[in-house]
Amino acid sequence: MVATPIAQPNPGVGVRRVQVRKPGGVLVTDAVAVEAPLEIRVNGRPLVITMRTPGHDEELAAGFLFAEGVVTHADQVVTIRTEPASSQVTPEALAEGKVGAGDRVMVELRDSADTADIERAQRDFRATAACGVCGKESLEDLEQSLPSIASIEVATDLLAQLPDRMRPHQALFEATGGIHAAGLFTVEGDLLSVREDIGRHNAVDKVIGRAVLDGATSLDDRILVVSGRAGFELVQKALKAAIPVMVSVGAASSLAVEMASAAGMTLYSFVGPGRGNLHL
Repeated sequence: MVATPIAQPNPGVGVRRVQVRKPGGVLVTDAVAVEAPLEIRVNGRPLVITMRTPGHDEELAAGFLFAEGVVTHADQVVTIRTEPASSQVTPEALAEGKVGAGDRVMVELRDSADTADIERAQRDFRATAACGVCGKESLEDLEQSLPSIASIEVATDLLAQLPDRMRPHQALFEATGGIHAAGLFTVEGDLLSVREDIGRHNAVDKVIGRAVLDGATSLDDRILVVSGRAGFELVQKALKAAIPVMVSVGAASSLAVEMASAAGMTLYSFVGPGRGNLHL
């Protein structure tokens, strides 16, 4: 697999300046993370709408399609491009509860793509930025066919260092304090890519989507690091890509621990100065 160059931070795309009143009545401007709708279309048909932070939208689409089993490798993708929104939502429209048309990622897949998988994933639903499973209509929809992974051992001393190695590349978090990040590392601890998004599942989709677009079909020699908690949907996305090691700054959930343990994944959660939980 070819290593992905680390993108230079560009906080301007995902940041908006707003006026706030501080204690004491002082008016200042503050930076907030942008949250805006993105529609993903496959072969001209709407697939999903997600709320995300703009930037790396093609990667987000590729990672989402990979996680849903619609694509398994980049060769299935003929073209993938973003169409910006034709207009901006007005304050009057926002007051009426409207959020605007949003941007679109247009994905064209080859005829070899499994149409059954496309139709299975074909829904009209909205996934919020905080939820990676919104839009699922039944318990069975939560299930994913996962590849087997080859368990690997990485020293916890190394794993504990990875969030700090990712931190200098979290430009949106530095600007707003309200954004998630996901990073992909080699098993030796070398940082390959970092992506940020207001949705933690979107950040994971972006970093995995970048690898997929670069030709990866498996990330079985990579470590995924996330800035938030380790919920089951993030562990599931990692296992879908055969990632054998995952590190989270936040705590892990019961189902995340059970799923990681059953699959043989190394899950190291609640990582911080002087702490870390290596789940058995």
